[in-house]
Amino acid sequence: MEKELISERLILRKLNIDDAESIFSNWASDPEVAKYLTWPAHTNIEQTKRILDLWIKEYENPKTYRYGIVLKHNNELIGIIDVVDEINNCPEIGYCLARKYWNNGYMSEACKRFVQYLFDVGYQRILIEANENNIGSNRVIQKVGFTFTHKETKPCSRWKPYLVTVNWYELMNR
Repeated sequence: MEKELISERLILRKLNIDDAESIFSNWASDPEVAKYLTWPAHTNIEQTKRILDLWIKEYENPKTYRYGIVLKHNNELIGIIDVVDEINNCPEIGYCLARKYWNNGYMSEACKRFVQYLFDVGYQRILIEANENNIGSNRVIQKVGFTFTHKETKPCSRWKPYLVTVNWYELMNR
């Protein structure tokens, strides 16, 4: 995993233990951000610290691709993007962004840079899914160039066991 990925307005960098407060206050505790994610909003910073500790330990695995999304102009950590699964040797990516930064093109920019990096390291096909009701995320995915492949109804996750319908997309390396 590269130390940093740079785009026009963003730096994508590894997370560190000092990021806990920013993660908690900027997005992990926001129910509106967590609405379509596989995990519920954090109710205290201890939850954030526990998951952050796990994420940092996962960096020991060279197949871990996880970046904090940082604004260049003020060094604020505003989101995360990572490989959340691998399906038939294809990475599935996921992301979230602090609500106050929605609709500014930041996630599209971060996603384009991250996807390019994954292609650069040798992946030929990248997957992503989004809840069919998450209009913003579906829009980001399409802006980045992903192609819709199919819908699937499944349990959201072990933390949110109710059924959701997701749109699946893929992007091929050209």
